[in-house]
Amino acid sequence: MSRWWSAHRMAPHPAAANGSPDGLLSAAQAFTALNQVRPDHAVLVEESPSNLPDLHTAWPVTEPDTFYTFASGGLGWNLPAAVGIALAERDSGRNRPVIAVIGDGSFQYSVQSIWTAARLRLPMLIVVVQNDEYAILKSFAMLERAPGVPGLDIPSLDIVSIAGGYGCYAARVADLDALKQASAAAWTKEVPTVLEIPISAQVPPLV
Repeated sequence: MSRWWSAHRMAPHPAAANGSPDGLLSAAQAFTALNQVRPDHAVLVEESPSNLPDLHTAWPVTEPDTFYTFASGGLGWNLPAAVGIALAERDSGRNRPVIAVIGDGSFQYSVQSIWTAARLRLPMLIVVVQNDEYAILKSFAMLERAPGVPGLDIPSLDIVSIAGGYGCYAARVADLDALKQASAAAWTKEVPTVLEIPISAQVPPLV
């Protein structure tokens, strides 16, 4: 863990290993692929708390004003914030690409914001990493020694259908080549691109 992230308490546990025993992509693999194909000066908006160390490891923040995330307890802020940032980029003429990385659980809090993005024809990229659970809440349950908290598993969400219904271009991508191609193509569209990426389920310890 780098001193920068330790000093800012952004990554309290180490990044997960790249390997995945279930054959799915790991969060680290997906984030590395995104970083490899992202446009220059892209703005990253993040709400995937259980994968935050993997994101920072794969995608170091090296430019001012290119990373936004939420305060603890503010779940649901980042998706509408990303839409607002994309709109501000267009209206200000800076036109920096905006990429939102969000977990499938966090995506549900303010999903209606993607309708606004579609109506305003914002060509942004929204990447939903899908592990079929509220992993960060399971981490808190482990910390509080309260296993078996109900309602933390969210299987069978069809992110592609949800996003398509709101007017976005949406696709499910399950391998690195497809992820890179779909991410690069997002900037050729006139509406938001929502990519659903199944990843290996990992519940990280908080301490």
